[in-house]
Amino acid sequence: MRLQDQQLARQLMRLRSDINKLKIEQTCHLHRRMLNDATFELEERDELSDLFYDFPLTSSFSLSTPLKLIGVTKMNINSRRFSLC
Repeated sequence: MRLQDQQLARQLMRLRSDINKLKIEQTCHLHRRMLNDATFELEERDELSDLFYDFPLTSSFSLSTPLKLIGVTKMNINSRRFSLC
């Protein structure tokens, strides 16, 4: 009986470890996607600023500077992780 308990404990510890690894991989994947999206947005802005360097690219829907200073971006606000679904 003790041997079975030890085997079950080892199996549960392996499962816990595997679950934690999967969580880390998922978090890294989501973070990588977020960085890729941000990089794409910055590249797009650079291309547009090169084309229209005379006109400012701000719109009425852009975020205020204080929000940008604390790291809030349109992507953060519209992200699915803030939804109630």
